[in-house]
Amino acid sequence: MKLSWENITLRVDKWFPEGSPRRKLLLIVSIILLFEGISVLILFSYQGVGAGLFSLALGALLLLLLHPGSGEERKPAPPDDVPGRRQKVPDRDPLGLVMIDAVMKRVDNDYVIMGAGAAIIAFVVIWNAIVSARPDYGDLDTLTIMLGGLVLLSPYLMRKFRVEAAFSLLFIGLVVLLLVVPQAVTSIHEDTGSSVGGWYVHYMLAAPFAGILNLIGIHASSSGNIVSLQFHDGTTQVLSISAYCAGLYSFSIFLAAFASFVLVFERLSAKNLSIVLALGLLIAYLGNLFRMVVIGIVGYYNGIDALLWTHSNVGWMIFLGWSAVFWYLVIGFADRQARKARANGD
Repeated sequence: MKLSWENITLRVDKWFPEGSPRRKLLLIVSIILLFEGISVLILFSYQGVGAGLFSLALGALLLLLLHPGSGEERKPAPPDDVPGRRQKVPDRDPLGLVMIDAVMKRVDNDYVIMGAGAAIIAFVVIWNAIVSARPDYGDLDTLTIMLGGLVLLSPYLMRKFRVEAAFSLLFIGLVVLLLVVPQAVTSIHEDTGSSVGGWYVHYMLAAPFAGILNLIGIHASSSGNIVSLQFHDGTTQVLSISAYCAGLYSFSIFLAAFASFVLVFERLSAKNLSIVLALGLLIAYLGNLFRMVVIGIVGYYNGIDALLWTHSNVGWMIFLGWSAVFWYLVIGFADRQARKARANGD
């Protein structure tokens, strides 16, 4: 086959058919790559500018492959004309698309929406310069700036990439609501921020973390959010479990992704929704605990520098690993449920 853009898009359509779980998963991956690339480039303190550019380029390429040409939505193939099967009226748009369309129709002015996005970005700059105790830009600032950028570009994005733009807006908006806003509020009163979630950190993370290490032969003890760990060379290191280590990021990102997925891509029954959500939260908790144990083992054998490197880099690998498997299974399950409902004429 001759190598051309048209042939490549045909291959993508063949390997990732429209509406299939694989295509939906690839779409989510492309959006994550775009956001990760933007995040790295915004945080100028990061050294991985090349990785950021690669992630941004790969995400954009995948998005274009999934929407070749003008970017208009392609219509799903008509259902097979099976004798005795009831012909159905096409499903209505998912609730997430309806919500965003309603807001944009209510405002009915692209410049007002773009101004709101610019105001969010300006707010982050002013907050860091005047209110925040740390004027440098971090992960939370990046997330809020990305939300502002999405709102700023939403009039164009909703016309060209309606589903992707809706998912991205809901996802980043919910992450900001769940993760950024509470931490911004508690940062105003520094004395309250350190005590948030103390019970959870001690009994659900620090104590199990130390207990698992002791089970595998690594001496450790916990007190509050502090874990004392004896390394292989006999030295003792004291580790403090912060909100990040407590799984606040992974829980917030999972909840935001789950809600956005349900609102934009799939409709699950209340029973299935509850089961999948509970299972996802449990896996997120166990995945975070596993991440902490891996960090402790690496530190025990290789020292504090290796521990710090693992803490900074391996957590996201573990999170992306389990979440990719989880979302593939969830998308496949939702697809089977939808096909079963169509076959029964529901």
